[in-house]
Amino acid sequence: MIKSRKRWVLLAGLTLVALAAGALVAVQSGALKVGGKAEQKKEQPPLAFAAADIVRLAPHRLSVELAMPATVQAFNQATVRSKLSAEVRRLPVREGDRVAAGQVIAEFDTAQLRNQLAERQAALESARATLAQTERTRASNAQLVKQSFISKNAFDTADDAYRAQAASVQAAEAQLAQTQLLMSDAVVRAPISGQVAKRLVQPGEKVSFDAPLLHIVDLSRLEVQAQAPVADVARITVGTEVAVEIEGLPGEAYQGRIDRINPTTETGSRMIAVYVLLPNDDGRLRGGMFAKVRLQVGGEAPVPALPVAAVRDDRGQSYVWIIADGKLARRNVSTGVRDERAQRVEITAGLSGTEQVIGTKFDNLREGMLANIVTAEPKVATRASLALARRAAVAGPPQDSCVLCPGGRPVATVGEPAIRAGASPCG
Repeated sequence: MIKSRKRWVLLAGLTLVALAAGALVAVQSGALKVGGKAEQKKEQPPLAFAAADIVRLAPHRLSVELAMPATVQAFNQATVRSKLSAEVRRLPVREGDRVAAGQVIAEFDTAQLRNQLAERQAALESARATLAQTERTRASNAQLVKQSFISKNAFDTADDAYRAQAASVQAAEAQLAQTQLLMSDAVVRAPISGQVAKRLVQPGEKVSFDAPLLHIVDLSRLEVQAQAPVADVARITVGTEVAVEIEGLPGEAYQGRIDRINPTTETGSRMIAVYVLLPNDDGRLRGGMFAKVRLQVGGEAPVPALPVAAVRDDRGQSYVWIIADGKLARRNVSTGVRDERAQRVEITAGLSGTEQVIGTKFDNLREGMLANIVTAEPKVATRASLALARRAAVAGPPQDSCVLCPGGRPVATVGEPAIRAGASPCG
């Protein structure tokens, strides 16, 4: 029994010793790993940016291109309407025909008007004959009243009859002139030179007064009606040269000039019509074509601006990365005009102009990371490896070895000049 108990006690002691040794090894191993990570983290070198990657806030003249949808229409156009109610007897022109100002383009049946004209001419002759008779009576009564053969009232009666008949003659003359005007209106002439765009009636139809007959357009000079937002109208001025792109004619740019701006918005929208004069000497353009008017606005005075690549956006908030006191810092900014052609954006708030702003987009940048600017120019022999070093920097340093020098300690490099001329990219 005593030997058996001693054996159990010995085995238990050995077991405890083994467990204690294993725990000690585990603790030491963990401490080594933590220490290794801490040492690795502690040894993380600062990011080095090339001088070409750093920009500063500087004044620039920025302009914005407005692209406005538009429609081409004839500058001179007219809708010819009927001036009387009659039957169309002749209509010699059709769509596409050219007409000159004053050319006969339609005729109405004038049979009824001719009868009316003859009747009113006869009425006028009758009125004139009666006027002559009353005039003789008035003159005779004037002599008799002087000789006191008739009373003054008798003369006044003859005088009133003469005046009434004179007014009747004037009325008959007016009625005759009106009929003659209708006779002239029976022959319709073109008000302008151009082309017939639409024929709205056919010969033999009876039309009413003011009914549309033909639509004539003059394509020698066109007008482009563009729709501009209300917010941009204040920057558009009359006389400005604009570029006009015509749908269906790709690669052909037309130059126009803003002729006038509508003082009110279009009904049901917040757009204002802008009219652009457009020459059409070759006659290729047609009314109703869709177009796009491009206009450069702004650029009158320099404004503080940065390259577009330097400004980033995070859920609607614009910001930039700057290097301050050897560390990366994120700075929120407010932006204004964005010039797509110059690739610059106006900074209205957030920077004083002395900050060193990172003008190239890099990934995985974090607030507080160590950073510096290296201005040395690398040798040509090392340029091939610098691109790999830049990619390695944004992805983070490898844990085991450098992609360029296996077994060596990596250097976190961002800008090309970060590797000195003739030096290895690995530490």
